[in-house]
Amino acid sequence: MIEAPPVELGHAQQHNHTNHHHFDDNLKLAHEVTENGNGKDASYISDTHTDTQTSCIPAELQTTYRSLYAACLEHAAYFAKDPTEFGQRLHAAHVAWQDFIVLANRLVLQIEEFAHEYDFDADTPGNGYRSFIYVTNACISHGSGICKQLLATRSTLFFRKKFYVKEVEACSQLLSSLCTCLQYLLILRQWSANTGDLFACGHHTAEQLFELGDTINQYCFYGRCLGFQYGDSIRGVLRFLGISMASYSESYYSQADDGNIVKTTRSLWTSGKYLMNPELRARRIVNISQNAKIDFCKSFWFLAESELMHKLPSIVGSSIKVNRLIELPAEPLQLPQRMDKDVFIDIPVPSAHLGPGLPVSVRLLSAKRRAGMLGEGRYRGWHKPLAASRSILFHCHGGGFVAQSSKSHELYLRDWAVALDCPILSVDYSLAPEAPFPRALEEVFYAYCWMLKNTSILGTTAERIVCAGDSAGANLSIGLALKCIEQGIRIPDGLFLAYCPTLVSFVPSPARLLCLMDPLLPFGFMMRCLRAYAAPAQEQLQENAKHVEELALIRNAQKAITNSIGSANSSRRTSIRSPLEITPGADKDGEEVEEDESSDTFASASASYHSQTVERTDLPNTDGDNSSCVSFEDDSQPIVHYPIEITADIPKEPASAAYIDSFLDKYLIDTATKEATEKEEEEEQTLPQQQPELANGYVKTNCSDENILIETGRDLIALDTLQGRWQEAVNNITNTLNRYTQSYEIHGGHSAQQDVRNMDALIARSPSEEFAFDVPKDPFLSPYWASDEWLSQLPETKILTLNMDPCLDDCVMFAKKLKRLERQVSLEILEGLPHGFLNFTMLSNEAMEGSKHCIRSLQSLLQMKNK
Repeated sequence: MIEAPPVELGHAQQHNHTNHHHFDDNLKLAHEVTENGNGKDASYISDTHTDTQTSCIPAELQTTYRSLYAACLEHAAYFAKDPTEFGQRLHAAHVAWQDFIVLANRLVLQIEEFAHEYDFDADTPGNGYRSFIYVTNACISHGSGICKQLLATRSTLFFRKKFYVKEVEACSQLLSSLCTCLQYLLILRQWSANTGDLFACGHHTAEQLFELGDTINQYCFYGRCLGFQYGDSIRGVLRFLGISMASYSESYYSQADDGNIVKTTRSLWTSGKYLMNPELRARRIVNISQNAKIDFCKSFWFLAESELMHKLPSIVGSSIKVNRLIELPAEPLQLPQRMDKDVFIDIPVPSAHLGPGLPVSVRLLSAKRRAGMLGEGRYRGWHKPLAASRSILFHCHGGGFVAQSSKSHELYLRDWAVALDCPILSVDYSLAPEAPFPRALEEVFYAYCWMLKNTSILGTTAERIVCAGDSAGANLSIGLALKCIEQGIRIPDGLFLAYCPTLVSFVPSPARLLCLMDPLLPFGFMMRCLRAYAAPAQEQLQENAKHVEELALIRNAQKAITNSIGSANSSRRTSIRSPLEITPGADKDGEEVEEDESSDTFASASASYHSQTVERTDLPNTDGDNSSCVSFEDDSQPIVHYPIEITADIPKEPASAAYIDSFLDKYLIDTATKEATEKEEEEEQTLPQQQPELANGYVKTNCSDENILIETGRDLIALDTLQGRWQEAVNNITNTLNRYTQSYEIHGGHSAQQDVRNMDALIARSPSEEFAFDVPKDPFLSPYWASDEWLSQLPETKILTLNMDPCLDDCVMFAKKLKRLERQVSLEILEGLPHGFLNFTMLSNEAMEGSKHCIRSLQSLLQMKNK
């Protein structure tokens, strides 16, 4: 239930007949305040106020709420004497603000009475109820700052009255929307009273919640107040991303025939527009969240996969010695059973949705070169690498199951590799919607099993294995551990989960309402990501099935061709053997020649192991001294994720294609012949005579089933005059400017939105429209639904989450469930950071401190001493 913000008050042309009446009433109020204040003008002081103001302030207000209420009283009295439109709007905004302050204070006090019942423990206070109290208090502090700025500048010569009108109105609307959210929390409390269940006991749906509550003005969260609940450094990053998202949508939804220059010009123009006009930016962001399809989400998030962004970690990140992208061939593996080492378990290759046979990509990062590490070759003397590490970190990146890769998360992984001093293996799993559940989990599980089988070439003895992930990657990490329990193979020795969604379904909870104001994970984005991964469209499933069938046909054809060629070559070798042919490894007399012992030992081992290791990884040349092997930071080209398209069409040879093109150019009859041209001209001449003439010199004609009015008369002749040419030039310039700066519509997934022409307009839509899909209750998809038998076998788990993260309640409830099963689990809740903060470690000091918290938890799981 999202409502457009109220229409701005005080337009002169609409309120001239009432302004004087309101002004007289406000002036009387100002005189009363002045007289009661002993003839002195009221002033805003943080600690002391006049007796009149104090008597007007409700006694139940908390300290910060009382201070803001007093400031609003004083400003309302001050601007009551201002007869201008903006002065009266400032007065009205401060009066309305007072009502919201009183309401917010009462709701916060009610929620504080029971919020502690949902905490993980007494030492770890945190849940969705506390988060909204924190956000509301942040809004009060933000408003107090605006009032102090207003007090300091309202009497100056260059006072920007219009600017402060918008600031005060935006803050008042923000507090109003937060009051609506707090009322939703009271409904959730009624659904889960005395149970401690943040998920409303599972008996109620999100649709019911939004039907019971009032409307929410979502625009106020993305306008002037964007990021008000975060720290200063994070707030700047979030505003930049908001402007970038709005500007990028202009280019994304532009016409296909627009060139790069047009798109670049439009991006620069719209960036400035959204920077200078926060209200326009808010409308664009909210409408993107409501109407943009999953393709836009993927495209925007994949900006982090550009070539420039790929080079950034090696420039500003921590220096590491090994950074190698590896492709694992999809071949069956065997691993010993966890309980009985003599029994081996077959590990299947990933096959869901995309079919079997596709390789799985992983990235190996290490701060130091270690013995036996893949691709490092031989070293002599002082170049000898270090001994293998005792531990290894297995990492799954985040990105909502639909975007990003190990490369886009490399910046903080470099810091982790240096601080942990152990190899890190990060998986690039296939992404939704092309590869929905369970494809990603199958690939993560396969990569983990490959790591267990090949620890010697990863520079580790794997005495300790810890799985770590953030957001979607944390969900896959838990799924991986559950998969190991199910298959009976070695379970990781520890789990580190950062802001993890443990219930992939929009079950109503207090923290999940935070996505209505989250700058990085808006409500629409989150729902589309969950739907693309957990409940893909039927069209996507049919397309995937078609690809699998085509892939099978191609493989069968290739096998048949290979067998026929192999049999032909075999018969030829046996029947026609050249007398000059010499067997490799033997001299002319048939005696074997001894191989050079100085050849690359790893190359020979890799050749004997064949595809069980990595046959597509190029090894450095180790002939002689290989001192040039210093680092592998320039590892590979950027990873570009495209939908996998498989076709059975036989590719044409270049020579034959050129011959066909030349043949068509010479002998194909052109339809634009002289006879055809004359026929078209005759039809054009006779067509106007057959159409009835309308008034004002217009003729109606039918063309492509659309009625077009063709103007005739003096206007056509006027083009030959100087004035006509000048007008034509002006029109051309205007059309060019409009083309370079115009906004395009955003095509949503609902037919009702297809007719929208200006997505900067205000549109009211209910969030319940996003819930029209069912999610399977699968423990590998939603670990919260896993049985107690499986959860009781999980290793030591450390969970790090955020007090304003939509996944906060997921982490709290999952930690409480593990605690009830007497598993070793810890929960840490950081304040003032957004979902996905690990990607901003180089842009924000708060994010860097958050990454250090992650490192300390990982060091504990790896049984390392803190540095």
